[in-house]
Amino acid sequence: MSDAETILEFIRDDLLEEEVEIDADTSLFRDQLLDSMNLTNLIMFLEETFSIRIGAIDIAFENLDTVNHMIAFIAKKRAADA
Repeated sequence: MSDAETILEFIRDDLLEEEVEIDADTSLFRDQLLDSMNLTNLIMFLEETFSIRIGAIDIAFENLDTVNHMIAFIAKKRAADA
């Protein structure tokens, strides 16, 4: 399973309250599919699953609004830690 599929599965199974079709380009926060409580759970999931640390400065639409943004953000965090 790819990283994107792993994140999508978590969002579908654990965060979305209803059956909604989403893909890696779906805007999760701008389209109000996720709220601030979901954000906390998403951050904890990303930190644990991808062994990264997400600071307050990292919490921004450009990093977390779509799965593709998350994948790029994770790659950037990993490169910075290398």
